[in-house]
Amino acid sequence: MASLQMFYQPRAAMHLLILCLFLETAYGQDIWSNPLSLELIVSPLKKANEFTVTLQVKNNVDQCMAVKVSTVSNPNIKYISSHAIYTSCLCDVNNYFWDIQVIANTALQGKAEVVPAKDICPNDENIFPVTSYIGTATQKIFVS
Repeated sequence: MASLQMFYQPRAAMHLLILCLFLETAYGQDIWSNPLSLELIVSPLKKANEFTVTLQVKNNVDQCMAVKVSTVSNPNIKYISSHAIYTSCLCDVNNYFWDIQVIANTALQGKAEVVPAKDICPNDENIFPVTSYIGTATQKIFVS
């Protein structure tokens, strides 16, 4: 009984409540901080200074989300086919591709932005409510 008496003191109860709130807040922030993981892969093609760029975007939450995926414009990079911007419903993992030609050593940045899901994700999907997250990945490219 004596061991339970410490919980009746106001200071101990306050510390216990603060600890519980801190643990719950930290857990909640961890879930919402990174809903997406991005990996940028640059693979050389047969021609000099030409590369295939793959941006792999992984959904880290258990809800689908609409994403807009692109690369940041760079004067040292020429897009062979087109500088495509993709918009899709992401429920697990998707890969997005660009073929590029690089003029000089540079850094390429890929970007994925969570956008409103209207007319992108099916209506019956469980949709992630946040629409303001932007994730980026950067890869340096060296030319010969």
